[in-house]
Amino acid sequence: MPELPDLTALLSIVEERSAGADALTRLTVAEGVLSDLQGLGDRLLGYLVELARAEGCSWSDIGDHLGISRQAAQQRYGRRWSSLTVADLAQSGAFDRYTGRAKQTLERAEAHARRLGDTAVGTDHLLLGILDDQDTLAVLAIAAQGVDPAALRTALDQSLPTGPGSPATVPIGAETRRTLQAALTETAELRHNYIGTEHMLLGLLRDKSSAFLREHGIALEPTRAAVRAALDAILRSREA
Repeated sequence: MPELPDLTALLSIVEERSAGADALTRLTVAEGVLSDLQGLGDRLLGYLVELARAEGCSWSDIGDHLGISRQAAQQRYGRRWSSLTVADLAQSGAFDRYTGRAKQTLERAEAHARRLGDTAVGTDHLLLGILDDQDTLAVLAIAAQGVDPAALRTALDQSLPTGPGSPATVPIGAETRRTLQAALTETAELRHNYIGTEHMLLGLLRDKSSAFLREHGIALEPTRAAVRAALDAILRSREA
């Protein structure tokens, strides 16, 4: 069985991070190492919760297994479940049905969160990631509603404040997780076997997590109609 890092290994990390420093500085560095270990532990538990839920386990199932209530299980593990990064979720298989462009959108969203100094990937970062690629069904659906996608992207980017700085690990925020779940629901309702940028856009609108889209006249039903029309056009062109 693999062993956890022992005291000697942890001291080596502290020494490497604080070479030549005094005892008090090393103590501060050690606090940082402890924080990193706690964060890694949270991601470990969150990752295993993600796998359990992917296998169909509900919060009630997790609570019953632990001998606690559903609410207590969410309180114990919900924050850790929300500590997962794009890479963590990709490794868990959560994005296996995502198209290549949808996966790239998530990676861009994380990059925007880092660029703007945020502590989590929010829905505005996700929307920026969608708008970065002007050749997707999501962007076509926006343009079909009389909105200039490029101008929309510029307005969104300019409206976002710059935070104090991102941590080393930037998780996917709770609102964005809800949006991705809503995207999955949209996929099922459209009877698609994949998740693309168009489903992510519909997820943003379905979950009502993007006030920016609503403020600029982008609504759920017209977007659904535009997505269906664009897909129909693609199918007709393939059949011609």
